[in-house]
Amino acid sequence: MRWNILESTIPQSENELRNILIKTRGLEKKDELFFSPLNPTKISIQEVGLDAGQLKKAVKRILKAIEKKEKVVIFGDYDADGVCATAILWQALYKMGCQVIPFIPLREKHGYGLSDKALDDLLAKDKPDLIITVDNGIVAHKSAQRVLDAGIDLIITDHHQPEDKLPSAVAVVHSTQLCGATVSWMFAREISKSAGYKIAKDWQLDLTAIATIADQVPLRDANRSFAKFGLEALRKSKRVGFKALLTHAGLNQNNIDSQSVGFGIAPRINAMGRLGHSLDALRLLLTNNKSKAEQLAQVLSETNIARQDMTYEMYGHALSQSENWKQEHIIIVHCDKYHEGVVGLIAGRLMEQFYKPVIVISVGDGIGKASARSVPGVNIVELIREVRDDLLDVGGHPMAAGFGLEASKLDRVITRLKKLAKETIDKELLKPSINVEVVIPFLLINEKTVKMINEFAPFGQGNEEPILGFKNVEVLQVFTMGADNQHLKIVGKGDDGVTPINFLFWRKGSLREKITLGDKIDVAGVLELNKWNGKKSMQIRVKDVKLNV
Repeated sequence: MRWNILESTIPQSENELRNILIKTRGLEKKDELFFSPLNPTKISIQEVGLDAGQLKKAVKRILKAIEKKEKVVIFGDYDADGVCATAILWQALYKMGCQVIPFIPLREKHGYGLSDKALDDLLAKDKPDLIITVDNGIVAHKSAQRVLDAGIDLIITDHHQPEDKLPSAVAVVHSTQLCGATVSWMFAREISKSAGYKIAKDWQLDLTAIATIADQVPLRDANRSFAKFGLEALRKSKRVGFKALLTHAGLNQNNIDSQSVGFGIAPRINAMGRLGHSLDALRLLLTNNKSKAEQLAQVLSETNIARQDMTYEMYGHALSQSENWKQEHIIIVHCDKYHEGVVGLIAGRLMEQFYKPVIVISVGDGIGKASARSVPGVNIVELIREVRDDLLDVGGHPMAAGFGLEASKLDRVITRLKKLAKETIDKELLKPSINVEVVIPFLLINEKTVKMINEFAPFGQGNEEPILGFKNVEVLQVFTMGADNQHLKIVGKGDDGVTPINFLFWRKGSLREKITLGDKIDVAGVLELNKWNGKKSMQIRVKDVKLNV
């Protein structure tokens, strides 16, 4: 992997390193707002790209529904962002006395978003007066028209990429700058203000943190505010469901950070949308009953374990086809045994390993359901939209997308996509590289440096953890860890270091045979403080290693 070292000057102090990080992240003259972001309660709708006119129409229609005791349905999505978006708006409207119920589609039964199958079930039960979508709906033209034809008003709130024309609706509250839950939060804030309710500084921000981090939106500007203040709210959250989930995840509430959310909380919520019913995740976030919370947290955790096992098996199957991918500009894998709930995870892992856009397709009952992940510089949703005439539906973002198709058209679509990829994707974009902010001496591997780095948190998409370089590391010990020896641990020291440091390389146990004691290696990784059994030690979470330097 190519290293792009962003700063050649080697820092000799924590303050020098801090100034370098400000420079490499383009924060000069912006650092004051970055380190002291606005509370979301003070962020204007214009700052986040929401249309004031559309928002005003939506608020007016909601207030009418509350006044007239109309039946309102919040139509959510089954991922963590959609579940949190549903919870935020439901709590706000319920508090105002609105006759509101949530509806979250089942992935396998209904498909994604405002689909005909979902509407069949929804309208068969009890016809509402108003449907509000959250985290979906921006490309649901046919279904939106069906809702209006049925005499039901529709408000769409979403953050996904729109097409040239917006669906028909009373109002479309939309911004691609946010995640679905924070669009929902801004909408709920404006409704609450118009209804005369005061908004506390931490109002529902715990949910915005989960959604913002889980949906991997860029953690800059407003998103940074939602994540930063949201994490603070999570550390103080009194939600009994959240506390139960923390217990099952083995997390300390006082130490919640973006990693805790991204790898501990969000996967458990997402697992329900993949293999179960996300209404259970929604119930967990909303319940005040400790016994019910414990039961639901157990369900989420068990479902997540099942998801992990299924992902491991399917990933192995996909890898068995890797010999065919060397000359391809895009990797496309399909199988009738793939569960549609985890194809996105498989696509993500394959993209990370092979550094190419990936599409994984689950095929069953004559229908293919696909999930795509991309590399920087390749807009995957626009690439897929080039073949939309052969698809049932398509939606998503530049880096992640999904689509459906008839199984009979599978070979044709794959051929077209591979041809398009070869014609339009620059091969230079498919050469893996890593941005190393700066090489640091071993003397800066200490708690003080970690504390300074954490001033840049929360980390995530668009504000990644600083990857630092460590040169001429002497290997003192090397061994594998974990199930099937899939992880690698190196104990090493630098030319200017005395205390040995642990270097952990996840999913790279295969490198063990290439490293021997006494080897000198260069490492790119994240400096962190490990806390275990009351003891603290410095460690490096490795992103890449250069052998035999």
